[in-house]
Amino acid sequence: MAAILKLRVILDTEEDIFRDIEIDMQAPLEHLHLATLDAFEWNNAREMASFYKSNEAWDRGDEIPLMSMSPELPSMESSTVDELLPDLTARGVYVYDYLRMWCFYLEPLAIAEAESGVSYPRLTLEFGKAPDPNSRQPEGLDDLALLAEEVEQAKSGEGQDADYSTGDPELDAYLQGDDDDEKSDERMDNIDDYDDLF
Repeated sequence: MAAILKLRVILDTEEDIFRDIEIDMQAPLEHLHLATLDAFEWNNAREMASFYKSNEAWDRGDEIPLMSMSPELPSMESSTVDELLPDLTARGVYVYDYLRMWCFYLEPLAIAEAESGVSYPRLTLEFGKAPDPNSRQPEGLDDLALLAEEVEQAKSGEGQDADYSTGDPELDAYLQGDDDDEKSDERMDNIDDYDDLF
């Protein structure tokens, strides 16, 4: 009989939101990835994701991504649930959508034999209402927009610091319109003006 792992998948939010899922320990991690999205009703979610081996402090260890860049490296298709969570003391972290960084903590609850006539994975408990997967703002975009606004103000001579400096002389020269490369481009010949020598 197949060994079935019952685990709790906890969404990292202020309110308590978790799901209990049962899954065959020999199933590919891709099945746990899909079962997690399904359990939180994120059925149309199509972003990249990774599992990480973890410990009691929820530190992220070895990564198992959805897709691997090389056949020798692990992926969710080639790795199984028991490679991530081999026993009840193991912990895992699941990160979905690298821009929004939804983080789920995986905690094994029990290992049992499969019940006949039951298909796995299966959801056994729901607690809390899952948020919309697009409800979180992508991380870092606010800082990027603020920086772009400061640069535009500096270029136009407005804002608190009209003498805005990035610390990079070439970039500062470009932002101030003193880029020598632009001036030298005007004197450069176009290679298309020359006859084919070969």
